[in-house]
Amino acid sequence: MPFQVNTPAVHWLVGNQVEGTKALLRQTDTSFLMEILRQSLRDGGARHAMARMAQRVCTEAHATVMGTPIASPISAGGQSIWTWYDNAGTDEYCINVRILASLVIMRDGDLVNSLAFGDFCRAFADLIGEVNAGQNQTLADFSTFMRALQNQEAFSKTTNRVRVKRRDILDQMPGVGGTQWYIPPDDVLGTIDRALGYYEMGDISGTTTDSVGAIAVLSAIQGNDIGSLNAIKASVASLVNTGLAFAVFASMVIQQHHSLPECMMALNLMPRDLGVDEPGQQAQGLINQVYSPYLTNTNFVGLNALNDLYAKWQQGRFAALGGGARGAQDGRMLLVMQDIFQMPAYASDRNEVAMIVPFTYDPALATNDGSLSGLPFYNQIVGLLNTANPGPAITLEKVSKAVADSLFGHGAFNPVTVPIQPGDSIQARVKKGMALPAGVVDAALNYNELIAPFVPVSQYSKIQSANFHNL
Repeated sequence: MPFQVNTPAVHWLVGNQVEGTKALLRQTDTSFLMEILRQSLRDGGARHAMARMAQRVCTEAHATVMGTPIASPISAGGQSIWTWYDNAGTDEYCINVRILASLVIMRDGDLVNSLAFGDFCRAFADLIGEVNAGQNQTLADFSTFMRALQNQEAFSKTTNRVRVKRRDILDQMPGVGGTQWYIPPDDVLGTIDRALGYYEMGDISGTTTDSVGAIAVLSAIQGNDIGSLNAIKASVASLVNTGLAFAVFASMVIQQHHSLPECMMALNLMPRDLGVDEPGQQAQGLINQVYSPYLTNTNFVGLNALNDLYAKWQQGRFAALGGGARGAQDGRMLLVMQDIFQMPAYASDRNEVAMIVPFTYDPALATNDGSLSGLPFYNQIVGLLNTANPGPAITLEKVSKAVADSLFGHGAFNPVTVPIQPGDSIQARVKKGMALPAGVVDAALNYNELIAPFVPVSQYSKIQSANFHNL
């Protein structure tokens, strides 16, 4: 296996240590993603041309809303993409034109609002999606392709993606994932978020796949006309393979629309073959990158100058998890065993239990392995959620073991059997949160023995295994 656990250095976290570490990780991710976004869009950055083109779209949208003629508008199949705008219109197409018209990403060629790039991606993708074949067949074909980027099973609203809209009382709050959606405990990405110490936000991210498609459309604009579907497919594959997709979903993580795993898994479950059918060019539509929530990817050739920043991000996360100077093969991860969603007695962050797991890895082997955070790993979690639990709720201890198996090999490291030391106070936290009778877990030597008193309960048996649906 490309990963090797440093078992003697594994240590437990309890109570406020868990939430404190999760918060520090989020701050680290936000800081570096903000810098990746800014540096990629600024003059000389890898995505500067896209920022300029996005601003052109916004400028044309503003002119459309104001009724100002556009000499050479962006077109698809020879037809202006603004053809269907009506100032009195209340449909989603008109709403998204107005959103685009309100955005200012660049002014006089200078980047002024990098976060507006994420807002642009969402609105531009939604605008394209509202044009039907009767209006413009070219845009309709683009929309069909962008929808096909979303994995059918993972995005199923009746099984795997079961987020629930929060009550209208929260409408006064910012419209971001954490305030808009409640993620039930049987949700696949919600479980992955919790097990890896991320804050669950809005479930697997359709906005990520839409935004990658929207940026690919921008990349395909030649002069005034959007290019071929083959060019858009090749651009999507290039964005993912080169690492430049970080600049696409960075703002979603920064603004708390989605967590890092929610964005990464959306990309990792996309079709591996996007179906470029131009003779001799089929390889341009192949995706070969799997994004790692542990930041173990090493061959993001498209990041160029940003690779130094990516390395600093790796060091920042390493330090946030208690590490010192990071070697090129060193990594650390947070595994959460017990959180507030899993406490039937006293749900408090004071009763949370987690561990920090140091590891080493071979960078040459740890980049494109789907078992780390791709289709095999996703389906492994689905299988666990479809089987009986050893505890009273969706239990993270069995998920943590699956994570360990995916990284270190089956049975190489079992986090729930790591010895508990007398000063760890884990028995007290489990007893308090789970309302166990006095004396039941006092002699437990590891977390596996702590959960032994629980009788297995039936589980949902409804979540679908995902498949790659190549185009």
